[in-house]
Amino acid sequence: MQKKIGLIAKDWQLQLIADRVQKFSNPMADWSGLQPELLALIAKRLETRFDVLRFRSVCSSWRSSFPPKLYPLPKCLPSKTRGGCEISICDITRNTFFLVRLSGSGTHNNQAAPGCWLVKIKDGAHFVNMRLLNPLTDSELRPLPLKFPKVLDLANFQVIELGHEYIGRYGVVIYRPFEELSRHYREKVAFIRSGINSDYVVMLALFRYSVQCLGFLRSEEKECNQWTLLENVDGVQDIVSFNGKFYAIEQKGRTIIVDISLNVSSLEPVGSPTSRKFLVQSGDNLLAVEMLFLTSSYSDAESLPNFGISVGHKVVGFRIFRMNEEEQKWDEMESLGDQILFLGLRQATSASASEFCWGRGNLIFYSADLSYHPLYCHPEDRHIFVFDLETATASPLKNCPAYRNLFWPPPEWVTSATTREFGGKSP
Repeated sequence: MQKKIGLIAKDWQLQLIADRVQKFSNPMADWSGLQPELLALIAKRLETRFDVLRFRSVCSSWRSSFPPKLYPLPKCLPSKTRGGCEISICDITRNTFFLVRLSGSGTHNNQAAPGCWLVKIKDGAHFVNMRLLNPLTDSELRPLPLKFPKVLDLANFQVIELGHEYIGRYGVVIYRPFEELSRHYREKVAFIRSGINSDYVVMLALFRYSVQCLGFLRSEEKECNQWTLLENVDGVQDIVSFNGKFYAIEQKGRTIIVDISLNVSSLEPVGSPTSRKFLVQSGDNLLAVEMLFLTSSYSDAESLPNFGISVGHKVVGFRIFRMNEEEQKWDEMESLGDQILFLGLRQATSASASEFCWGRGNLIFYSADLSYHPLYCHPEDRHIFVFDLETATASPLKNCPAYRNLFWPPPEWVTSATTREFGGKSP
């Protein structure tokens, strides 16, 4: 199978690639003969795991030129003693948010189920023993239908990576007189690489037990055995990396910003102090999403343009804010435009309505369980709701024919598919 490769020359290295691959523009060219140094330059610019899979599937020489694991993780994860507790990160896993789309599916009018399926895949070691997760609740999808294929034929489907998250398994040892108690919990971690050609990484972790603090770990050999702590944080609800900086937002609305040199700044609080807040990258923008509950101030909620009472759960509305990096503040948005938000247990994801072949966006998908306690989420879609920012109304997913088969169970065209490679099976 011939592969078409398009390159935009943004720097001298990309220009070099573009010049040298020009001779391969003939559709009958032997792409396996591309020079190893050019393969290395291309591989370093692959941003998603699925791009790596496609790159490695071209031929054996391309596959051997680049390992399947693109994202570097610190080799050592030291512990930190604080408040009578020793806290460490035992391991880190990567979960990837995929949109599986039926090839040839056209634009829908939101009256029929779309030809697409959303799923989160939890990586196993060396890309084996992967698990399918509900994208919003992180509950494992099981039992799988009897006809569910072990792999999917990519000739019949389009697979788009919408985003990914890193989840750390934190271990806590509590020292008490004459005894030690151990606990484990899972929490999001974030990474920043210093550059495309660099393996230098800074990791941000959120320590929640006993005393909450943000921990930073550098991948440099000499510093990788010591956490740098940022204290005086309160009720951090989400952390992300964006444009080379870390962002953490507290329940009271304060945003903490940390650059790769660990310089710290903050933004004025935004939103209600009783709401839940998410951070999500949407295109080139960083958004703060405020989920309002019935326990929030009604005087605040009733003044919102996107206010609506939802039946059967506690969410009453949303407010959306966009980061204004130049003025270092949040600007409130009246609409998401064609964007769609998916608010998960630990990760919020954004996508364009056009990627789903839908006629409109301005929607927020979320689990009602997020408004209670995240540990009690359920995989069934009856707990998932769709909030329409245009009409300020929320509806259970089961009452929305246009989106009913978006999560679980998988649509029939997935379970009846013939098999081939999906999910990164390594040679």
